[in-house]
Amino acid sequence: MLTYDLEKRGKISLYEYLYQCIRDDILSGKIKAGEKLPSKRALAKNHGISVITVENAYAQLIVEGYVYTQEKKGYFAGKVNRQYIEPEIKTKKRPEEKKKQWLVDFNSNHIMYDSFPFATWSRVMRQTLLDQENSFLTSPAPNGVKELREAIANHLQHFRGMDVNPDNIIVGAGTEYLYSMIVQLLGHNKMIAVEDPGYKKIGKVYESNGVKCVHVKIDKEGLNINDLAGCNVSAIHISPSHHFPTGRVMPIGRRHQLLSWASKNKCYIIEDDYDSEFRFSGKPIPTMAGIDGRSVIYMNTFSKTLAPSIRIAYMILPDQLIETFHKKLGFYSGTVSSFEQYTLANFIKKGYFERHINRMRNYYRDYRNRIIHAIRQSPIYSKVTIEEENAGLHFILGIKGDVDDEKFIKTLKDNNINISGVSDYCYNNLEEFRHKFIINYSAVEEEKLTRALDIMNQALEK
Repeated sequence: MLTYDLEKRGKISLYEYLYQCIRDDILSGKIKAGEKLPSKRALAKNHGISVITVENAYAQLIVEGYVYTQEKKGYFAGKVNRQYIEPEIKTKKRPEEKKKQWLVDFNSNHIMYDSFPFATWSRVMRQTLLDQENSFLTSPAPNGVKELREAIANHLQHFRGMDVNPDNIIVGAGTEYLYSMIVQLLGHNKMIAVEDPGYKKIGKVYESNGVKCVHVKIDKEGLNINDLAGCNVSAIHISPSHHFPTGRVMPIGRRHQLLSWASKNKCYIIEDDYDSEFRFSGKPIPTMAGIDGRSVIYMNTFSKTLAPSIRIAYMILPDQLIETFHKKLGFYSGTVSSFEQYTLANFIKKGYFERHINRMRNYYRDYRNRIIHAIRQSPIYSKVTIEEENAGLHFILGIKGDVDDEKFIKTLKDNNINISGVSDYCYNNLEEFRHKFIINYSAVEEEKLTRALDIMNQALEK
């Protein structure tokens, strides 16, 4: 029976560490070619882990050719040409995690990797290879393959109630690439309004493309329209359904006001629908693009819902801009491989994506509730408030009393707790956001949280 010390995995997921262990043993010859591997259930029981974790590890090994299956017989080690294996692989020690080992990292917002449906994804990949093999020989269209654009349009129709023309969708390798494309569509040496506080990388990408950014304060209802007076902006970049980092939702009245302002001032609204899938109460918030798509550029990504390594994002352009895209940028080659696009299209069309989202949403709802329950059971609860916890993979922890934010953060980091304040995302030192801290909970290990909360409580008492 294969046995590995899973305590040595550092911060990587269980399935990934198990995959690495088996792969290295096959490469080193410890597991011989053709040797039968333990069944998923037997290996899971031996290590005290879930069957799906083993299934995901085996699925990755199969995709990469290290393992193959025989119907009704099980899993077997594949044959590896050892001529091209580096000599040190035989005695190779797995690299130790070089990143700082935090007790708790409230800054990390990675998804639950063990829940990625690797077995399903690999089946879809194999079937896609059979069904679309001729399509892989051609360059991907600059706006994305038709099948994926149609799948995205159907998904948005069912999930967000949006009536989307697939021809208006542009697929790209991540939102940062699409931000740069927006600048080319609107023109350089322009001005774009961004939220304050807000995700600072957005402004950095625009400014690196020759655009000046105006940092507009947000209030309880989102971006403050009054602060746009006198701003000659070409676009306004907002995240109305789940603002980062505050988590605030823009009400319908403010949305209509902003749409009206944009129409009068011949300005586009860039609606970043980041994290909208993880809403835990009520129905999904209607999009601004769904209200009036004539002046709204809608953007979303699969990096959060599937995995960060799946660099597939998309935007929906109004009719006028899609014409400009084909005239000015139609010569571009697609930036996402056709194979990945067809695989994702099939993954969505066959209902796997919706089931995955539902499963993840249920998981994170329960996980968030356990994290909040732990805070309420801790002595620190009398000193804090919990804000905006009904959507996304983070919420805000407010400190009731007066505290030196920088000193508090430093004290926690000295005790191996990584945390950021909302004020770290402000361009102006806004008094409203002092003493508020971001709790990204998706990477928090529950068994370590109690200790971390005690340390935070002691830091506040000092």
